Amino acid sequence: MDKINNFIYYLILLLLFGFCTYFLHSRCLLVIFVAMVAFPLLSYIAMKSAANKLTLTLSTDDMWNEKGKELILKLGFKNKSLFPVINCIVTFGVENRFYPNDNDNVISLSIPAKGECCAEIPITPIYNGLVNIKIEDVEIRDYLNIFSRKNIKSSDYHFFVIPNAISDSSEIKRSELYSEDSLLVTKNANGTQIDGIRDYIIGDKLKNIHWKLSAKKQDLLVKEYSDNNEESAILLAELYSPAIDDIIDNVYGMGRQLLKEGYPFTLAFAAAGNEQLTKICITEKTGLRDSMEKIFLAYPSENDKASLYALRREYAGSGIIYIHGDKNKAVTEIV
Repeated sequence: MDKINNFIYYLILLLLFGFCTYFLHSRCLLVIFVAMVAFPLLSYIAMKSAANKLTLTLSTDDMWNEKGKELILKLGFKNKSLFPVINCIVTFGVENRFYPNDNDNVISLSIPAKGECCAEIPITPIYNGLVNIKIEDVEIRDYLNIFSRKNIKSSDYHFFVIPNAISDSSEIKRSELYSEDSLLVTKNANGTQIDGIRDYIIGDKLKNIHWKLSAKKQDLLVKEYSDNNEESAILLAELYSPAIDDIIDNVYGMGRQLLKEGYPFTLAFAAAGNEQLTKICITEKTGLRDSMEKIFLAYPSENDKASLYALRREYAGSGIIYIHGDKNKAVTEIV
């Protein structure tokens, strides 16, 4: 509608100059009138040239950002043509993979000839996950705002949003975290750690029997030891869709707590539609952060016990730090 109105205003102005030129017989007005007649064509040619030579880049200061912390999205434009772009309209979407939406953002800017321009857009993510920036449309308009041309050289960009602090709800009492049932502290005289629990076999040493768990199960169970200290604990994350954001807060917080206490661990989870566990051995903070990428790329499940069932098919022992969802809230416990 704006283009039609602009075109009507231009025709009215052109007719006024035409009448003035005809009745006043002014050479100056004639020159202006001829220029006005030719200007739409020249404006269209300039717009087309600029559109073909305009490039766009997307970036942020860091691909890893904290939830609730403002970051700056940078839209960089480079105009290689001899004509400036007076009106460039960019439509883009910001979407979290776990929380899709259809909201679009629109900005308008001008770009000098043979020059560059950078638009900085503040974004404050409120959920953990993979956030994708998708350029929906780049429209370049001519100087009269009558013609427009789409620029197909658009691009996508993504970054990761992780928790900004250890959630209080992710902390388990030290007496629970380092109890006899936990894989974190039960060691034999040689300093090796429990790798699993299995049924008693005739000939097993009595000192390796897990008496507390055997009493609960009413069957003899034996501790299996391992010298591999990098798998001293299992942190099982249930990617339960309704509580996924709170679960990620708890997983990240508990992981940092374990590493702070000097305990490497194995992060395990099962994505929707996948009965196999993904297991990641984590020994340092950067490994914990990088493991979040695999969680963000996984599909959350509507089953609130999917990861636990998958783990039980492979491992029947105790001492698992299990983070799962209860409605929209995460729960952390030892199982």
